[in-house]
Amino acid sequence: MGNHEFNAIAWYMRDPAPSDEYLRPRRGELGAKNRYQHAAFLAEVEHDPDLHGGVIDWFLSLPLWLDLPDLRVVHACWHPGFMAELSPNLKSGHRLDEATMIKASRRGTKEFRQVETLLKGIEVKLPPGHSFKDKSGITRHEARTRWWDSSATTYREAALMPPDDRGELPNMSIPEQARIGYADDKPVFVGHYWMTGRPEILSPTVACVDYSAGKGGPLVAYRWSGELALSSANFVSSD
Repeated sequence: MGNHEFNAIAWYMRDPAPSDEYLRPRRGELGAKNRYQHAAFLAEVEHDPDLHGGVIDWFLSLPLWLDLPDLRVVHACWHPGFMAELSPNLKSGHRLDEATMIKASRRGTKEFRQVETLLKGIEVKLPPGHSFKDKSGITRHEARTRWWDSSATTYREAALMPPDDRGELPNMSIPEQARIGYADDKPVFVGHYWMTGRPEILSPTVACVDYSAGKGGPLVAYRWSGELALSSANFVSSD
């Protein structure tokens, strides 16, 4: 499961609180923003309630992560601590049930933080006076981090943002809870990060296969043959 599937489920599911709303609000300014983010998907399914419901059921069947004998897969961040905390609240195969879906949709809950991290990555608030514009032109005051790199302990080293903006960040330490690193005992494959340029591994055991295919970039895969140390030479691309 990725963050877009999670958001589509939350758009579809009613909030059980007495608010006549959905888990992902549909009214007001926030509702307009949420609809804009879902516009392409809704154009395909909203006219057909049976199709819409069937797709949402399929999204709910997707595991939050895969821990296979020789490799791992997660949408954005492999966080062993959050996975261990979340597992007792999941259905078999690391799948969300309705109760956990509701809790994970409420900002401020531990389930929100856990699922948000797995599906979007670790985020840190930037030091005062620092911000950047993302690919959509929105000014951001938080940045995702290079969670897989245990040596990236400062804002300048860890922040995933345009190089010029990152170069302006101070060499001060990021919060301790944002430094998880990766144990390197199995390769892990992720998506989410809208990479560009020539596909390159993130570390000897971490590879991202998202190279912005949704916005004109190539469709990218990694051809894995059982190796413990990943190689950029094993990427394949539609380009």
